[in-house]
Amino acid sequence: MRMGLFLLLTLGVIFSQSLFGQDKPPSTEPKSPAKEEPSIKYKGVLPPNWGKLGLTEAQKQEIYKIQAKYNKEIDALEAKIKELKAARAKEERAVLTPEQKKRLEEILLGKDK
Repeated sequence: MRMGLFLLLTLGVIFSQSLFGQDKPPSTEPKSPAKEEPSIKYKGVLPPNWGKLGLTEAQKQEIYKIQAKYNKEIDALEAKIKELKAARAKEERAVLTPEQKKRLEEILLGKDK
């Protein structure tokens, strides 16, 4: 039992040393600004007719960046609007009598003849 444990620990030390010994030495060549920070390529859709303006790629990227900046907040607000509309509809239906609710369902299902 002790011999197996000793063998296992010895092998663990040997193999762990080989894992750490494989590090690459740091590069000595100076990095250019382009290599340090890879440029982010934004995607989006130009507003109507903006494609006819002869925008440069840099301008398009700036527009897409602006869109990305606001889209998350706009999506959150649209979700909140959807939630509020659902709550409003629920409260409106609560005002109806059971007969009116049944009649409304018939109307919405097209059984209104």
